[in-house]
Amino acid sequence: MTISIEDLSDEELAKVGGMPGSLEDYRRTMEFRRRNLMVQRQVADAQIKAANATRWSAFAVAVSVVVTAIGIWVDVIR
Repeated sequence: MTISIEDLSDEELAKVGGMPGSLEDYRRTMEFRRRNLMVQRQVADAQIKAANATRWSAFAVAVSVVVTAIGIWVDVIR
């Protein structure tokens, strides 16, 4: 039974041998690149979610400012 290179931890993957330019070296390099890309995608998704939360937060502040201004205006009119 062979273990897939994708199932190895980063530390185990780093220990995978192979002469520079060999198939093992290439597979190890490609696996590290794949893992790096996956992490970058997760970070980008988190940044997008944070940006959306910030946008909605700013919208909520704007609404509260308008409501407060209307309340003050109504209070002055009375």
